[in-house]
Amino acid sequence: MKFFKFGYSSAYFLLLNYLVFFARRRRNHHFNYEINFVPIKYSIHTFLTLNANDNFEVYNFYLNLFGNILLFLPFGIILITVFNVHKLKWIILSTIILSSCIEVLQYLFQVGLADIDDVVLNLSGAVLGFYLYKKIIQVKFVQGLRKQIKNKEKASLYKT
Repeated sequence: MKFFKFGYSSAYFLLLNYLVFFARRRRNHHFNYEINFVPIKYSIHTFLTLNANDNFEVYNFYLNLFGNILLFLPFGIILITVFNVHKLKWIILSTIILSSCIEVLQYLFQVGLADIDDVVLNLSGAVLGFYLYKKIIQVKFVQGLRKQIKNKEKASLYKT
């Protein structure tokens, strides 16, 4: 089980590294290498000035919006399952630190755009992953274990 946890967490972090720093779509962009410190303002401005007829522009907007959330959804689950972090405040702190480091490295290496909105969206994804695990996956897993235990107890009653 430890090998499996190590494997999927390693695969996640390698994929995260690739998508954030090396993905093909980042190569041809020429960004103004500044940092956006004002949350949500840039995203709202981009949405309001979005050309609905330009499918590529619309696609990139929604890819950035939902991609940042989905990209960090597994992070919340990995923190629970691999690193045994079960408190939301540590999930939040870990996500803010990792996401901020990514944004600083993007700025330093001039890859992508350093944006506080990405930190907010990444945090949303990790918290969503935390709640997804706590409320759905863990509950289903525990229910499945209880069902197996009851079945074993019933089977042992019939054997005696």
